[in-house]
Amino acid sequence: MKKITLLLAIQFVFLCKIQAQEVEKDFVPYYVKDGNVESFERKGAKIEAKAIGFGYGGVNQYLTIFNSKYSDVRFKSGDTPKFIMSLEEGTDPLDLVIITKADVVKKRKKYRRFIQKGNSMGGGNKDISQHLIFPELKKIEGNLYEIILPASLSPGEYAFQPIYKGKEANNIMATSGAVRIYCFGIDG
Repeated sequence: MKKITLLLAIQFVFLCKIQAQEVEKDFVPYYVKDGNVESFERKGAKIEAKAIGFGYGGVNQYLTIFNSKYSDVRFKSGDTPKFIMSLEEGTDPLDLVIITKADVVKKRKKYRRFIQKGNSMGGGNKDISQHLIFPELKKIEGNLYEIILPASLSPGEYAFQPIYKGKEANNIMATSGAVRIYCFGIDG
């Protein structure tokens, strides 16, 4: 009984720390480290299209970050902190947050490439679900949600797909034409 009470007290204190922290913007992911809300690496990614197999394999659309192969924000596999996001009032959280794992590129390449969508040779949509993670969103308090990831993410580079909703939708595109995405890496 004492263990259960202690665990509930620890969980309550941890949740109070999260609730006491304020996130800066809606629709922007953050993570909680040592009770503090921290920002993910924010990068400008170029939208690119790449033909697969001379076009017979269709065309994939990517968000590519040049001159940066690895994210500065790193976590250990199985030891990922809590991810949170604030949503505007009345927003449906279902399928709002999508995380993409970067394609593995040759060692000499100096970029990260995240698939956004794919079209088959005939023009229909390709199934790219093996590259996407649809986390669950759990309401913490008010408009604050916890982003619940699968049990463990495999090592690699990850990015949150852009969210085109709310006030931040106007800020997705940078003046350079790049799309702002939020990145992190998982080490084995």
